[in-house]
Amino acid sequence: MRKTLTIAVLLLAFGSAQAHIPPGVVLGVWQWPSNALPTMDGDIGEWEVIPDYLWLTPSTLDTDGNALFHAVAGDHKGMDGTENDASDLTIRVAVAWNDEFDRMYFAQERFDDLYDRDVAEPPGACGGDDSIEVHVDADHSGGLLYYSGDDFPDTDEGRAARTAANGRNAQIAHFRFPPIGEGNNAWHWLWVSAATWHDREPYSCCPDSYDLDGEHGGTDVTLTAEWWSVYFNALDHQSPEESVIAPLSEGQIIGMGVAFCDIDGASNEDGHNSVWRSGGPGGARWYADSEFVSDWILLEDMMTAVESNSWGHVKASFQQ
Repeated sequence: MRKTLTIAVLLLAFGSAQAHIPPGVVLGVWQWPSNALPTMDGDIGEWEVIPDYLWLTPSTLDTDGNALFHAVAGDHKGMDGTENDASDLTIRVAVAWNDEFDRMYFAQERFDDLYDRDVAEPPGACGGDDSIEVHVDADHSGGLLYYSGDDFPDTDEGRAARTAANGRNAQIAHFRFPPIGEGNNAWHWLWVSAATWHDREPYSCCPDSYDLDGEHGGTDVTLTAEWWSVYFNALDHQSPEESVIAPLSEGQIIGMGVAFCDIDGASNEDGHNSVWRSGGPGGARWYADSEFVSDWILLEDMMTAVESNSWGHVKASFQQ
């Protein structure tokens, strides 16, 4: 009951937020205070302090009681999250934020009957990779973040303008563990942008903060991973110095979508793939248009409900 009331209060307080998908629904983002930031080491024990209702799974319901995640590609296309086969993929993801550093933090725990992290050929959905895809419109401005060739003149100037526009006002990227290969596609694949500097500190961290029980291409694999990234109100793909990091503040409404990619040998005739995407079945252009993501509120510091001494003991237990 306490959890339900918390969500209800949030909806009453922020019911005037611009409606995305699902309309009228506002979801919560946990706040990490600066004195209790998780250690980026792949052990997500510290994240267990986050209430269960703030963790995302394929079966997560929105605050109206409807399925938040829907399969939009592959063998499960058209199914909502309640029909996910847990023996094929069991996954949960937590999303958090921090005021001082303007960062978004993420943690995932995943069991996969076949963990394909090898960039299948042909790549297909999600680049052919088991991964998490995150779409963030930090200033909640909506609109396109990915433009097609038809949106600009087929000239050198037009192509340059398209490159500059893609990913400028919002960003969408796959986070992939373990990193494979070199360059900006290895773990933080900001596929919408030509930026090559976004995947390292102080803009993103950390490619090695994961624990893998098994191997990519293996069966019955368990993965835990945690990472953080900053997001931009104006990303200049050529220059981080000219880019404008999005400031984050308590009570702020952002646009955000999360997708779970499960690629089981999709390049083979007998393989299958599924993409579970938040925001509802109407989000056909979720990958390109921030109007199709959901509304999220950056929550207050709920850690203040835990006495400092108690939190110290809890944190110490994680480190043992």
